[in-house]
Amino acid sequence: MASRRPETMALRHEDTVGGGALIAVGGVVTLLSLDMGTGAAGATLPPNFFPLLCSAGLMICGAVLLVRGLLSAAKPLPALLDARVGAVLVALVAYFWWFEAIDFRVGTWLFALVALFAFGLRRPRQLIFVPIVLSAALYLAFTYGFDVVLPSWT
Repeated sequence: MASRRPETMALRHEDTVGGGALIAVGGVVTLLSLDMGTGAAGATLPPNFFPLLCSAGLMICGAVLLVRGLLSAAKPLPALLDARVGAVLVALVAYFWWFEAIDFRVGTWLFALVALFAFGLRRPRQLIFVPIVLSAALYLAFTYGFDVVLPSWT
């Protein structure tokens, strides 16, 4: 019976790289979370409980991906940054840069439009309605649901 396991470990596999990155991010989050104060003494969870829980989850998922990648056959790594992700990244940086200067609804609408267009959505009806519904839903959820004051041109 032939073994399915490759003879060499695949250090050049996208799961290996992604798993290692998740472990690294989880480690940084853990270090940052350990610096948090202990909070009020009592029957409540400490303030760093959820960040530590999330970092543990990141590192566990990263370890699973890393092992999967190491046990898989090597293949060429994908491009580090393709044009679609680059366009969304530029739009995201612009969104954060001008967040306080423009209306939240307009900025969110524009960001959603750029992201949808960058990933190949070309149906006019969807390009019109999805960003409008998304920006309105987020605005209403944060303004009325969470009582967060968002930038607006009123």
